[in-house]
Amino acid sequence: MTTPRPAQAPTVTELFERQVRAWPERAALRTAARSWTYAELGLLTARLAARLRRGGAGPGGIVGMLAPRGPQAVIGLLAILRAGAACLPLEPDDPPRRNQEVLGDTGCAQVLVAAPTSWLPHAQLIDDPTLTGEQAGPLGVPHRLDLAYAITTSGSTGRPKVVGVPHEGLANLMAASIEELDLIRPDDTMLWTLAVTVDSTVHDVLMPLCCGGCVAVPDAGDLPATRVVHAVRALGATVLEIPAAVLGPYGRALLPKLAEAGVRLVITGGSQLDGPGLAEAEPLVVHNGYGPTETTVAPLWYRCDKATPRWAPIGTPIRGIRAYVLDEELRPVPEGAAGQLFIAGAGVARGYLGLPGRTAAVFLPDPFATAPGQRMYATGDRVRREPDGQYVFLGRIDDQVKISGFRVEVGEVEHALRELPGLVDAAVLARQDAPGGAALVAYLAGTPSPGFPELLERLRDRLPSHMVPRFHVWLDRLPLNRAGKVDRAALGKIPFVTPQSPREN
Repeated sequence: MTTPRPAQAPTVTELFERQVRAWPERAALRTAARSWTYAELGLLTARLAARLRRGGAGPGGIVGMLAPRGPQAVIGLLAILRAGAACLPLEPDDPPRRNQEVLGDTGCAQVLVAAPTSWLPHAQLIDDPTLTGEQAGPLGVPHRLDLAYAITTSGSTGRPKVVGVPHEGLANLMAASIEELDLIRPDDTMLWTLAVTVDSTVHDVLMPLCCGGCVAVPDAGDLPATRVVHAVRALGATVLEIPAAVLGPYGRALLPKLAEAGVRLVITGGSQLDGPGLAEAEPLVVHNGYGPTETTVAPLWYRCDKATPRWAPIGTPIRGIRAYVLDEELRPVPEGAAGQLFIAGAGVARGYLGLPGRTAAVFLPDPFATAPGQRMYATGDRVRREPDGQYVFLGRIDDQVKISGFRVEVGEVEHALRELPGLVDAAVLARQDAPGGAALVAYLAGTPSPGFPELLERLRDRLPSHMVPRFHVWLDRLPLNRAGKVDRAALGKIPFVTPQSPREN
């Protein structure tokens, strides 16, 4: 186990306001069409924050935000934080039913939107023209234990969970990113590449704005590897994030081009990283971040070098974070032995909002803490700590998987499948050997129906696109192990590129 030194850090709102005062004319936000200075961004967000406060937003509250990746989402996030409330990002392309459930479960009364939305008739427009006459007024001053943001994750009961993350953990991550890891500098421009609802977005967007840097927003839509270099050149980016699932196969070809275009640092993470060749585009460096949403984005970091092994380590804890490798009895395992990784310290989230039972199951009392009341989070990841202090990922303990950088609990997908007519049972696996890359495969028990692909489309009314299985296989029955549970190892051996193979949706 490790015990890095604790850190006291100001909230992200305080850090941003310092930059507004110190660098009013410096560019804070940029697109291909225009840019906003710190003074302009400060005024826009202060006006919107004041209106939110008049509507009841403030410390201890949550404000939803329905906006795609773009300048409006940056403005909305900052305004919510400056109002003192926590931001709950929602994906505009997700089914309205899912988003309504999340808003209801969190008791979220106010929502910011980028455009008028029929199912949110009373939502506040981020670009509301009437804000120009708004008086800024006093802003919120959140406590370090107040929530800064809330992120939805897949839930095994058929409903998404919402993780509440306090300011303390976010501020601790910002301090480490700026002062220790050198992930951002005042003269950097960070290219925002991820979806609004991914927790790494909070880090990537706020990190430059906490130190005098600039956030660059590319055109809307996906940003595949083939377009990244163009976006970097067009917006003058020096730092960006690329998911490990993309960087692994494309890194050797992509990184030299990014270095030539002026990128000095690439952040990666989200899945196991294929490490070799990621330190050959000097002076560009790659940092691999690890961490579940429940531990504030990434509490462990690893800098790739020419000695990085086939599968890169997940790193060492940042300041204020403690990492334990424990057995099933919550006892430390011997040095070098495998065990479950538990994270403690400043980054531990409050828990799953409105789900005290689920929270208590994985947010446990920390028996190794020096102060009472401390908790640790059971990550569900098997790891080993090397003699040099680096932690190595060995696999998942449960059935949670990652698809396209998104965490998916297959239980939620299975729950939705079982509600479709004609099915007796269903199981879902993530198959790495699927054509086109990692994909969810649904194994279905029941009578095959010619109209099943159309039935499967009903899932899109309930689930985000990354959670809809790309392939399906019909079976007479699902194989069971000796304990009477679905034998997922046996399912994983069933070929699905056969005459009985599933069809792409």
